[in-house]
Amino acid sequence: MAIPVSDKLATNNSEMYILSIRLRSGGLSFSGYIPSVGDTFFYRDVEFDRAKPYISSLKEFFFENDFLTWTYKRINVVVVSPQYLLVPEDVYQDKRQNEFLSFAFSSSEGRCLNNRLYDEEAELVFGIEEEVYEFCSRSLINPRYVHHMYPVLSLWKKQSRTRLPKQLYVVLHRRMIDIVCYAQGNLMFVNSFSYEHADDILYYILYIWKQVGMNQQKDQLRFLGETSLCNTVVKTLRNYLQYIEPLEIPSEAYLLGSEIVQAPLDLIALSLCE
Repeated sequence: MAIPVSDKLATNNSEMYILSIRLRSGGLSFSGYIPSVGDTFFYRDVEFDRAKPYISSLKEFFFENDFLTWTYKRINVVVVSPQYLLVPEDVYQDKRQNEFLSFAFSSSEGRCLNNRLYDEEAELVFGIEEEVYEFCSRSLINPRYVHHMYPVLSLWKKQSRTRLPKQLYVVLHRRMIDIVCYAQGNLMFVNSFSYEHADDILYYILYIWKQVGMNQQKDQLRFLGETSLCNTVVKTLRNYLQYIEPLEIPSEAYLLGSEIVQAPLDLIALSLCE
């Protein structure tokens, strides 16, 4: 499946671009842009045949799209997965990555990786399928692996510092929900869960709201996800919580280009962090 990319991207200017490839269940998406140059951001989303093994579809996609072999300023591989945990710097050791992940997840992914969270003095440890990791590492030029929670944690920490109420950030993916709580820049909670129905989403949000001691009349819930599902969930949540607002794209992101609104929040946040 050959995918058309931006008309502005070519072999003679690819070294100016940062390319991010986002691996998710059932497919992938990718974006590119030139740092400090407005209106260069582009975004594409690809759905795989779920009857085929993921690695087979991934290889087909790479072989049919030559632009992936070009040289870029930087290549990010963003891993969307609920298998991650934060490990404090004072106990973290590279050689214990597998041990940390295996302790938290009974069937952890084959390869353990990590991203340094400097503001939290912690390491974000996450898993990726070994075969996927090896293929991407062979096929791309010096890729940097990033978990999808890494850029949004940095973004939300910065935003919450200027807000007096506690903030509960919720992002709905396909069959997965991310929930993060900050209190004036202090991380109170972070986790991702699988869900099947809207009732599962309601349960996780309200249970965590109570667990971290949030105030129903003062603290704020910020929500992002597919419109119809969000509307269904928010309609019920308004019976319990007073302040519910949509998660907005940071205003500075629009300078990158109009296609920024199509991208998932983690790719947007990663572009701003770069």
